[in-house]
Amino acid sequence: MVNTFSPFGFRQMGHRDGMAPTMGLETRAISSAYTTPIFTGDVVQNSSATPGYLISLGSSAGGTAAAVGLIGYGIFFGCEYYNTAVGRVTWSSYWPGSGAAGDVKAFVCSDPEQLYYAQGSSGAVLGTSLIGQVLPCSLVGSSSGNTTTGQSVMFLQSSLATGLTSAGQFMIVDMYSNYAPPGVNGTSTTAEGFQIAVVQPANFTRRTIGGAAAATILST
Repeated sequence: MVNTFSPFGFRQMGHRDGMAPTMGLETRAISSAYTTPIFTGDVVQNSSATPGYLISLGSSAGGTAAAVGLIGYGIFFGCEYYNTAVGRVTWSSYWPGSGAAGDVKAFVCSDPEQLYYAQGSSGAVLGTSLIGQVLPCSLVGSSSGNTTTGQSVMFLQSSLATGLTSAGQFMIVDMYSNYAPPGVNGTSTTAEGFQIAVVQPANFTRRTIGGAAAATILST
């Protein structure tokens, strides 16, 4: 099966063995004045312009990821806020960028031992020889996502899979083809690219993997 580019952000798939459990979602705040949408599976970081608040990775509000780095906080998994359109608190799988009265309560996974799977972009094949390497993620557009499902469209920059430097937010730990049934999109290891890799956060706020640094955000 030829892989198709259909990114979905970062999805949880397991936890690294041999470490103390730190599972569960943390609650953080998004400013109601922050107009960039954030979707389930998006990478979020601390804002330098408004300390204590989260922004999307690569957001121009409060510094880009290249300038700020992934200081924190992790992967976004929905939010709740007082919805001015319906006059009550509602839960949402994404922050639409408007419609809240007061701060937005975001649910975020910042566990550095959490494993995710995510799709790579076209380019070099993501193979087992790259296990242990770090690479950055990127957005399809500056604020993209599925407003029906609330799902992210972030992806891994597999075009940097050859000649990787230490810059990146995620470390490859395995290939998704070792877990998924044969024929599933993203599991072909031939030269068309677009594979899905299993990754671990490389520099979330609780711990830094040696050598990982702030990454430059690239777009397709």
